[in-house]
Amino acid sequence: MVAEVTGDSATGWRDLLAAALGDASELVRAASAVPWFDPPFARLASTTGWAVWLGHPPVPDLGPVTGLPAPPAMLWDDPRSAMVTAAGVALNYARRRGAIDPATIDRLLRREGPVAIVVPDTLDPSLRPLLAELDGLAMPILVGADDIVARLAAVPSFAARRLGHATPLNRDHDPALAFQDFAVAERIGGNSLSSFVLHHEAERDGVSVVGSPSARFGLEVGVGGAGVGLAETAALERAAATYPGFLDGVAAREEGHSLEIGWRDGSQPEPRVWGEAVRVWLKALDGVDAVDVRIVFAPAEGRSAVLTDMRARAAAFKELRDAAIVGTPIAANDPGRPGPE
Repeated sequence: MVAEVTGDSATGWRDLLAAALGDASELVRAASAVPWFDPPFARLASTTGWAVWLGHPPVPDLGPVTGLPAPPAMLWDDPRSAMVTAAGVALNYARRRGAIDPATIDRLLRREGPVAIVVPDTLDPSLRPLLAELDGLAMPILVGADDIVARLAAVPSFAARRLGHATPLNRDHDPALAFQDFAVAERIGGNSLSSFVLHHEAERDGVSVVGSPSARFGLEVGVGGAGVGLAETAALERAAATYPGFLDGVAAREEGHSLEIGWRDGSQPEPRVWGEAVRVWLKALDGVDAVDVRIVFAPAEGRSAVLTDMRARAAAFKELRDAAIVGTPIAANDPGRPGPE
């Protein structure tokens, strides 16, 4: 079992809703009258997604999808409240995952949104404007109850989550587990002698680990597949840096030119496991065909020629990418540029 994720403010999602739809939106106006709760996002690690049933009970079996775990009164007393609750959970999720405007909301919810709306019967005409606004937020809306299990399974964001969960990693893993708040007991990487890069020259599909865990490590992620070129690696690199943090009890972030991995007391992950988290979720969320993850640890003491070479390759690739995308390569005397040990 994983700890429930709590503590998000009750207003942030409403601000994001207003930014996406405008203050004149019926959904925004309805949201002001709906109380809030902390969604138990950690439960997404054990389901494909959540559904809101905009019809009369009982709700039929939804297969691998479960009903939204919200207070019953928010879902059943008034369909407007159910719609606002669904939007609030989706936008709360999007905000925690980094969405800041309508474009990033749309992109993120299409990719990994956790909530779908099911309209099994005819909807009251007065509710149609709210439903249209939910559709504008990139929330999946399924009309009719026929073949509902198969149709929910085919929702792209649900299919992505199911694909990610299909690979066992010896602990729960899900994008929502990146929301967990815990004291970091230990951490590795995140220093000038470590490196991290994602490039577009995968040689295989898999994870390799050299050496025993230590404070210094190099991480090279090669990706391959249709539509993955030099320009695409920048966004994929930023995304991949967060994927070890999808593991229960693990935190990950870019620090300078390297990746920092930390963990809760008693939750140290094996390097192969967090390497697999990178591989699995690049495939599930980003549609990458091949992911070649290479992790190399330096000895606890002394120099490491291998890490020196990895830092040089990472710096050279990022310089090439910056020049191609922005036209401003990294200066040779940039103090943030990795140097020799």
